[in-house]
Amino acid sequence: MLKKLAVALALLPMAVQASNLPDYPFIHVGGEGFLRVMPDMGEIDFDISAFDADTNTAVAVVQARVAEVQALLAEQGGDPGQDTEAEVSFRDMRKEMRKSANPDPNASPEYEIRSAVHIVVRDLSKWTAIMQGLLSKPNIDHMSTGFGKKDRLQTEQELTAIAIKDAQRRAEGMAAGFGKKVGAVTAISSGQLRNLTNAVGLLPVDFYNNRRGTSAKSADKDFLSIQSLQWSQTVDVIFRIK
Repeated sequence: MLKKLAVALALLPMAVQASNLPDYPFIHVGGEGFLRVMPDMGEIDFDISAFDADTNTAVAVVQARVAEVQALLAEQGGDPGQDTEAEVSFRDMRKEMRKSANPDPNASPEYEIRSAVHIVVRDLSKWTAIMQGLLSKPNIDHMSTGFGKKDRLQTEQELTAIAIKDAQRRAEGMAAGFGKKVGAVTAISSGQLRNLTNAVGLLPVDFYNNRRGTSAKSADKDFLSIQSLQWSQTVDVIFRIK
């Protein structure tokens, strides 16, 4: 009796797993859709930073750069906080201890004033002028950019439709190999939308470090150009077999 019970318990996981499968002939396939589209919006992130023995002087430098960035966007039709061609937001200034290559244990600590900036450019015809203006300014570093689509939902729907057609094609090919035909769809799920260029979503695609005020000529091409987006969408589908 105990032996029969042990065998039954050992087979229980297999029975549970089998019960989750459809009780009809089916084909399980995956489909993938690809789209290369031109973006219609861009995002810029960077820091404004300044160092001075006098903290108040460094704060004044950062505030001056903030005003210059606001003026630059105003020239391009942007208004901070408004849904216009360009929108900017600033984080509160923070004070960070400045690390020295050869620190003097007897010297007073030195600090750097830093403020993070985020710009959304909704009219990419303004992109070059805005980027040129930013790259020409001192005290700007850790810059990164990314591009996207305002109608992201519509793009996702187009990708899903392409992926479904791809799954249908694969299923029909598999069924034909056995002299069968594909029946109705009984289950479908979609994977995460992927950005083939930047891995996922609006991640930074460039990086620019100008902490020492060096020339940005080597990076100008990357920042001034508008890059196309390569997106993909996957689906898993279960079809009945006729």
